[in-house]
Amino acid sequence: MKSVLTFSAINCFRNCPRKFKHRYVDFLRPLEKVDTLAFGKVVHGALELWHTLPADNHRLLAVLDFIDSKYPNRGTDAREKATWQLARAIMIGYAERYAQEEFEVLHVEKEFEAEIRNPDTGRTSQTFTMAGKVDGIVRAGDEVYLLEHKTASSLTSDYLDRLWTDTQIALYSFYLRQLGFRVIGIIYNVLLKSRLQQRGGETDEEFEARRTALAAKNKSGKSTAQRQEPESDEEFAARLHDWYARPEAFHRERIYLSQDRLAMVQEEVWEITQQYLDARSRGKWLLNTSNCFSYQRPCEYLPYCQSGFNPVVRDNIFEVRPPHEELATAATETPESEF
Repeated sequence: MKSVLTFSAINCFRNCPRKFKHRYVDFLRPLEKVDTLAFGKVVHGALELWHTLPADNHRLLAVLDFIDSKYPNRGTDAREKATWQLARAIMIGYAERYAQEEFEVLHVEKEFEAEIRNPDTGRTSQTFTMAGKVDGIVRAGDEVYLLEHKTASSLTSDYLDRLWTDTQIALYSFYLRQLGFRVIGIIYNVLLKSRLQQRGGETDEEFEARRTALAAKNKSGKSTAQRQEPESDEEFAARLHDWYARPEAFHRERIYLSQDRLAMVQEEVWEITQQYLDARSRGKWLLNTSNCFSYQRPCEYLPYCQSGFNPVVRDNIFEVRPPHEELATAATETPESEF
């Protein structure tokens, strides 16, 4: 049985073979779980539901119910409440902006598995297959695209330029073509995250300080300032709604994939599989220290590496858990053959 290879595994090995060994050979995952209520994950699930349900008056209500279910403690947890408010506002704005879609949705959360081939000989890999899952496959006119959802804090020219470097989506496009999907490019569905915050109002001390300062600037020595009251949930929801009614709150970017770009992806995948087989056969897993602090945070395996791979540190920080959790079929894979 061939082992499954995903983009996450490819990217991990390319960035740091030692990290790859921890995750995909030894199956180590931190005991401290990642927050399951991460904003991007919730919005992604809401978009999946939006593009799956019939386009009727009940669709948005179902999406908002889904969001509500993900934030059960919003009544007592201020941080959870703020994220819940943002998720609801972004989907209400999305529903209004794209009430009439520019494409037909063919598949949502489409999983695939395809053969990896030597780009020079066409020979099929005897060790690996490529698997993955895409947000959607859509048809616009006579053209077929992958649909990729992105949440972003801002939309700049640099951000849009970086979309071309998205190896994961180019890779998925290549392998989906092998399965008969005539994908010519990607539609990036970008949703901006508003930085608006609900106003909390003034304390007695804050109001008195502001009133005194205003009075000092007035010739009469008096001020008619009124204490600023907390913003109600309804008032804040209205401000968020106005923010998401702006044209720049949502963006669709189309990127076309050239044959050269797809050929490059195929070569990269094949070369990485060969590098992995070499590392496994020789038991050599290089440590790339330049990757220890990617994205302004330490690698989850940094304490283990710093300890010199001390088994006590390993057993206290990590648990053994199979990889490829992004795929529904991951639980059925054989751990001994995993990549």
